[in-house]
Amino acid sequence: MQITHNGGILMSSSNSNRQPSSGRLWRVIAVILACALVAAACGNDDDPGGASVPAAPEVGDSSSEPVGDSDGMAEDSSTPAPTAEPEPELSGTIGFIKGPHSAMEVEFNDQIIADFNAQVAPDVEVEFSTYDWPVHVAELTTLFASGSPPDVQYLVDLIYPAFAEQGVLHDMTDLVNDPDWAEERAKISQFAWDLAEQQGGTWGVPTLGAVYNIFINETLLEEAGLLDSWDDSYESMLAAAEALTTDEVFGFGARTSAADFAWWDWYPYIHNAGGDVLSDDWTECGLVGQDVVDAMQFLIDIHTAGVTPAIGSVDNQGLFDLFAAGRIAILHHETPNIVALNENPPDFEWTVAAAPPGPQGHTVMGNFGILSIAEASDNKEAAWEFIKHWASAPQVGRFAEQVSLQVVRTDIIDDLFADNPAMQKVQSELVPRVQGLQPHPQILEALQAAWPVVEDAFRGNRTGEEAIAGMCEAIDGVLAG
Repeated sequence: MQITHNGGILMSSSNSNRQPSSGRLWRVIAVILACALVAAACGNDDDPGGASVPAAPEVGDSSSEPVGDSDGMAEDSSTPAPTAEPEPELSGTIGFIKGPHSAMEVEFNDQIIADFNAQVAPDVEVEFSTYDWPVHVAELTTLFASGSPPDVQYLVDLIYPAFAEQGVLHDMTDLVNDPDWAEERAKISQFAWDLAEQQGGTWGVPTLGAVYNIFINETLLEEAGLLDSWDDSYESMLAAAEALTTDEVFGFGARTSAADFAWWDWYPYIHNAGGDVLSDDWTECGLVGQDVVDAMQFLIDIHTAGVTPAIGSVDNQGLFDLFAAGRIAILHHETPNIVALNENPPDFEWTVAAAPPGPQGHTVMGNFGILSIAEASDNKEAAWEFIKHWASAPQVGRFAEQVSLQVVRTDIIDDLFADNPAMQKVQSELVPRVQGLQPHPQILEALQAAWPVVEDAFRGNRTGEEAIAGMCEAIDGVLAG
């Protein structure tokens, strides 16, 4: 049944041979008038807000007919429409664990949790804890093995595929595809969803990205006349590192140990050569071709040229501290350290940059984090609400600015980092060049197995060709089980 533009009544085709009695017709008219006055209560299909409101009673169904007087008129067309049953209140406790991106990690997450309690779920207690990045795989493995891991975890693309394969993560496909959340989902870049969707499931909501940039001491490079040319090519970078090295200053620095995830500083040179850890179909080693061998040889050369701290002598934080003290001129590291440089400006000018271009590309390495739910969680509803809150524009945007990480939402990029030129450069110039890792369940194991070969080569014990051959042997061994 529908109402025409002039108020006439047209019956549906299925009822076209049935003539209503005059009393029933009045009841029909009463229902229609009530619908016109209280449209939202009549189940208007064009109004999403009407989805939760009971539909208007069906004509001819005596059990649902409106109550009328003896003349068949509705008693009161202004009677308030029935309201939907209120959603059950969220309650209980959920655990949330995340690796720190700042010395103030707890304080920043306390802000997010306080907003969650004030705006979403006042009766849900969120217990926040952190894991240590150097041992986070072991920590999380132990927590999952306990059978009672935190309900929500921040997991990077380097490790979550292995946990998904083990069945300890909740498949969030139905949650992230909920039509009620479709508008928010669309604001997250598809490349980030591609990283979160593996093995036939969706294992989290993408939230943040970390770019592995280069820090340069502009003052030293300008004094040496190399500020505009040091990154023209690999050869130019090596020549600049040699020219800048003195008794007090190392011309170049990069992480070299697996404990410091040194492969982040190795990746762009391999990607720029057209190689990757795994082949395109992820079935074998992907470190193939002369360009890959040449890139590996360059990295060996710059680590054996006497322009870096001795291999293994300085850890991750130690390298950054040397840069901040003006003792490393060109340093591979991470964007969160921009916070430290902004808060405690060194006595020289600095900026961020990408590695020089290679023969097949000019990439930047980055990896990304997702918020996941443990399969063992007994409060998945509250966990999902907390993840949606954490990933919302106001929360993730504020956190990204606090810790100098990149967001994967497309709706807030223009407004971020207004007072942070270094992060503006990262977001606008480096992020578009990001080529991430291959989120294979054994990617971390493959990198760890191959890395002793790299360290040995960086000490000058292997050529580029020997190093690539040794790495492929280790990687193929992992894939073969």
